[in-house]
Amino acid sequence: MKNYKLFLIAFFSLALINVYAQSKDSLRMDSIIHALPEVMVKGEKPVVKMEGSKLLYDIPQLMKGRQVNNAWDALRLLPGVDAKENKLMLGASTVNVIIDGKVSTMSEEQLATLLKTMPASRLERAEVMYTAPAKMQVRGAAINVVLRHSNVDGSPITAEVSGAWRQQHDAKFNERASMLYQYGKLSLDAMYQLTHGSSYYTTAEQTSHRLDDGSVHDINSNEIGRSNGQTHDFRIGVDYDFAKNHSLSFVYTGSYERTNSMHLITGNITGSSDINTHNWLHNLRLDYNIPLGLKAGVEMTWYHSPEWQHTASTLPTGKLDYEVENNQLINRWKFYLSGEQDLGYGWSVNYGSHCTLGINRSRQNYVEVKAGTKPDDMTVRQKETQLDFYVGGSKAFSSKLSAEASLEAEYYHNSIWNEWKLYPTFSLTWQPAQGHMIQLGLSTDRNYPSYWALTNFITYTNGGYNEITGNPDLRPSTTTQLQLVYLLHNKYQFVAWWENTDNYFAQTPYMRHDRLAVSYKNLNFDFQRQGGIQIGIPVTVGKWLNSRLSLLGIWQREKNSHFYDIPFDRHIIWGMINLRNDFTVSSKPDISLSVDGMIRSKAIQATYDLPSSGNLDLAARWNFLNRKATLKLYCNDLLETNGINPYINYMGQNLRMEFSRYREVGVSFTYRFGGYKETKHEEVDKGRFGR
Repeated sequence: MKNYKLFLIAFFSLALINVYAQSKDSLRMDSIIHALPEVMVKGEKPVVKMEGSKLLYDIPQLMKGRQVNNAWDALRLLPGVDAKENKLMLGASTVNVIIDGKVSTMSEEQLATLLKTMPASRLERAEVMYTAPAKMQVRGAAINVVLRHSNVDGSPITAEVSGAWRQQHDAKFNERASMLYQYGKLSLDAMYQLTHGSSYYTTAEQTSHRLDDGSVHDINSNEIGRSNGQTHDFRIGVDYDFAKNHSLSFVYTGSYERTNSMHLITGNITGSSDINTHNWLHNLRLDYNIPLGLKAGVEMTWYHSPEWQHTASTLPTGKLDYEVENNQLINRWKFYLSGEQDLGYGWSVNYGSHCTLGINRSRQNYVEVKAGTKPDDMTVRQKETQLDFYVGGSKAFSSKLSAEASLEAEYYHNSIWNEWKLYPTFSLTWQPAQGHMIQLGLSTDRNYPSYWALTNFITYTNGGYNEITGNPDLRPSTTTQLQLVYLLHNKYQFVAWWENTDNYFAQTPYMRHDRLAVSYKNLNFDFQRQGGIQIGIPVTVGKWLNSRLSLLGIWQREKNSHFYDIPFDRHIIWGMINLRNDFTVSSKPDISLSVDGMIRSKAIQATYDLPSSGNLDLAARWNFLNRKATLKLYCNDLLETNGINPYINYMGQNLRMEFSRYREVGVSFTYRFGGYKETKHEEVDKGRFGR
């Protein structure tokens, strides 16, 4: 409590000189806390222009004077964009990330890894769509990241190497190298990154567990977790322009991850658990641009995740001692054909189709059970087909007013569900004056559960007291959103929205009455609804201070009328304040500082109550050797106030969790060579992989 009060004092003191921050949620179960969008600080030159319903941002211009390490950090500079774990948020919505107009079957986590390993210098612009039309082959909000495929100064090679160390109780390291080669009609890019090190965390859990026989059991457990491992990420891309409107693109993205973790449990529950995991990913994509506005492509994703676990524990109800092998193998194919034509007089039309075929082969085998009842070995083979047809069009009524609409029909089939669904989108954009934009948008979207969540497997944590259970009957959720966006002077942003999600699903704990066990299971709710307002305000003071202030207010309601024997209908109003300051200490030498801070009020997630939280981050950056080299020092969560300790006190359910939190310090070094120069400007689907 003392540290938290000190944090509040420090935060509001910094607010006098305009400080911003961003949040990082630390819930290890499915947190659905919405992160606050950030706000762009306008530079000396315009950084944004509008094209139909899209906002086009000049990324290199936007990054000037900013603490940016990679493409992920660069996208978080866009107005209204913030990060939540491995998701980018735009306003109230999770963003679909598209690279060079190509939608990937990689998961959100895998795409986030790709962006975090990509040098920020590779980004040319970002196309922001609050309501993406069907021609983008995604639904809802989207950001199309346009990469630079040629070097700025005309030299054939640009390259970048970097290394980083960070300490958060234990140390982790990161080394990365990337290269861009361009000659004539051919461009080639390659990247390799190695991440390795150790992690340490603790979890305390307290329950007052009432059974059907009237007995009450107080369960107290403390878990210490240690893990070490390494991750290899690599990418190769080739682009070749045969002739005008004829181009071929091939991209291979891969990764390999190995993790060993050990868990020691004390309290009413005693025991230990060892887990060894290996993850392989291979993603290949081929795209061909054809004259007459036609595009065709194919993509293949292969994912393999074997896991071995040994758990031995003593619970109030007895002992557990078993070895289990889990294995997930996924193959996904995607094919698409699309077209777009300009009809003249401000009219354009687009159409297309895409098909995704997926097979999930997963199994769970109990190799040895020395204590307890042996669960059944299970094998799952899930097939999934998704077929989409769409047609859309746009009309520019004048230089100030335009509209875009589309309708997509989707057929979805798996072993349980077999249905057609229509997804309309519409946006109306008005520019009453230069630098002013008002956009009204209607979007519909569907969210599919992870493949692992659809299995009927059971995995154990906390010595076997917590049971994580799959749900083969889990349905996809459908979201309808109405959104109003106002951009003033190309920098002040106001967003208001209303959103309804039917069949919303989240992993929610339930303390069982028939035995001492807490069941974690993804279940469909009746709905989740929310309405909100987000305001973004940039502030510039001379050449030495750029600040961003973001304010968010949300009304949220969640209802599940069939949640075991304790149905709920809960609502809350909550908010967040984010401030960030970037200080230019000196131009020669080139030294800058950043100070970040965040405060979030109490929120809810199903039966969870989520207490208020906040954080304070500091960073310093030095560019030298003619800006070819960058040295960065940072400290995240200085006061160790970030993180959320959820609790449940609802209709006889009584559970409290406390997660460890440690400040993180680190240093990174980046060197650019070959033909690298800072860009000169004129006035200008693992989402569903893993467990």
